[in-house]
Amino acid sequence: MKRIDVSEESYNNVTNILATIAKPFHVRKGEYLQRAGVPATQVYWVASGVVRSGFFNRDGVEVTLRFYREGESATTLTDLINGETGQPAVQFLIAETPIHGFTFDWKLASELRSKDEGMQQYHLNIAMHGLQTLAQHAYSNGETSAQERLAAFREEYPGLEARISQRAVASYLGITPQYMSRLRREAEAATGEPRRAA
Repeated sequence: MKRIDVSEESYNNVTNILATIAKPFHVRKGEYLQRAGVPATQVYWVASGVVRSGFFNRDGVEVTLRFYREGESATTLTDLINGETGQPAVQFLIAETPIHGFTFDWKLASELRSKDEGMQQYHLNIAMHGLQTLAQHAYSNGETSAQERLAAFREEYPGLEARISQRAVASYLGITPQYMSRLRREAEAATGEPRRAA
């Protein structure tokens, strides 16, 4: 609620509405929730675990855009909108840890949202938060050093580094896993405290 600036009343209202179409799901670490190239039709609400979103660039290299944690909806909005007309998703969603949660059909959720003003405002807040997060990440990757990007990642996702692979963090920062290891060693030397590898 703090992350997207909504009240407890608004959160509970939306939760109760979506509960009418929610279906529980579980995936293992490494499984895709959404594949690039396949039309997106589902929204995934994460009860436990970490989901990573990203895409493959022209060279076939994975580029990580963001992470979704407990209490967040793992979704790629543009892919869902394009999926309404059968267009394939550009981004993927993959489980970085085992995931438990609920899935909602996008079209059904959109119909419910169109009938409830509070739900419309709630989803607008989520969309704005997502845009701000992606904009910050784009600026950070283009204008800051790897050390600054790592510090920004740790601030945006406190505690997440210990839960996911070093490769995933490196992909998010736009660096190689080898350089990520070097950054960690430098941080350990500076603080004297080793960081647990995922």
